[in-house]
Amino acid sequence: MASQKKEKESKKEGLALFLERVSQGPDAVWTKEELTTCVHWQKQLTAALIGLAWGLLPLKGFEGFAAFALVQAVCIVIFYRLVLRVNEEMYGGVGESLVEGFHSFFAVFMLAWVLVYNLAHVPMPVL
Repeated sequence: MASQKKEKESKKEGLALFLERVSQGPDAVWTKEELTTCVHWQKQLTAALIGLAWGLLPLKGFEGFAAFALVQAVCIVIFYRLVLRVNEEMYGGVGESLVEGFHSFFAVFMLAWVLVYNLAHVPMPVL
């Protein structure tokens, strides 16, 4: 009973779990839920960084969306295979993680892209 309580107290979630597992590298032992959480946070951080870059560049329209989809897919594959180094057969493979949570990381990308683009490239009205 006491060991279960300690286990629950030390269990990390969200971004804290992501940072802990990435720092452990290939030696980390994963559950399906932990892997999903780490890939989720990687997508969120990557989407924010891509949105920041696209806003500063300034990319617009379809080219921005297409480039985002391509760069995000490549980042997910690299993260899954080179950083996490998990057995893909045990966890459903990269294909499953490419589409999971699309709406949330796309929203983060759009928010960052539009905000940074407007701050960097749209003149402020003089009052």
